[in-house]
Amino acid sequence: MARCVRSRTGSYVLVLWALCSAVLLQGCCGGTPYPFALYDEKTVIRSSTIAVVSADTSELTVQLADNLTRELKARSTFKVLSQEEVARRLGRYPVKVKQETPDNPDKPIWFAKGEKAKVDSMQAQLKTDYVFLVWTDNLRKITRTGQGGSSVTYSVDVYGNVVEYPKSRAIGYTSFARNQGQTCCLFGKSEGDDIHEMVKGAAGSMADDLISAAKAQKPGK
Repeated sequence: MARCVRSRTGSYVLVLWALCSAVLLQGCCGGTPYPFALYDEKTVIRSSTIAVVSADTSELTVQLADNLTRELKARSTFKVLSQEEVARRLGRYPVKVKQETPDNPDKPIWFAKGEKAKVDSMQAQLKTDYVFLVWTDNLRKITRTGQGGSSVTYSVDVYGNVVEYPKSRAIGYTSFARNQGQTCCLFGKSEGDDIHEMVKGAAGSMADDLISAAKAQKPGK
C-alpha cells in the first residue's frame, strides 16, 4: 500500500492528502522526462550570457535556481549571472511569473501569454542573451508499506523555459519529475537534506541537457 502526501512547494510541511498508487511517483510530469529539450534540434545556442530566474517565490524554486546557476557556472562555457547579481539587477527577487496550461503539450511554453511582456522587461534589466525561467510544483512524500517494512520517497515536478534574445522567443523547455529516497528512516529526520539533494539533482540534470544542447561543456569538466 502507498500513501501519498502533498504540500505547497513553499513549505516542507507535508499534509496527508490521499491514498495513491505507485504510479504517482512519476508526478504530474509523467511520461518522458525532459530536464531540458529544444523545440527544434536545429536551433544553435550561443555560449554567451545567461541568467537563471526563479519564476515563483517558493523556497524549492529559489533553491533550484541557485543550484542550476552553480552547475552552469562550474561546468559550462556560458557567462552565468550569479543569483545575487540577478537579484541586484531585478530589484525585487524572486519574481512571480504566472503559468498556464500550454497550447502545445509537446512544445510547452509554461508562462502565461500575458506574462511575456514581464519576461521581456526582466531581460532588459538582466541584459543577458538567454533567460532560463524555472518553476517547481507539487512536492510529494510517498510512503510505501510492505512486509519488509516501509520506505519514503520525495518527488517534485519541475518546469522551465529558455528564452533567447534579442529575438525574444522561447527555444526550449523543462518538464520532468525528480525523485529522492529518504536516507534516514527515523521519523523523517533527514527530510530537509533529502529534499535539498532532490533539488540539487534536478538542477544537475537540467544543466547536463542544456550544456549538451549548446555544446558548451567546459574543458576538463
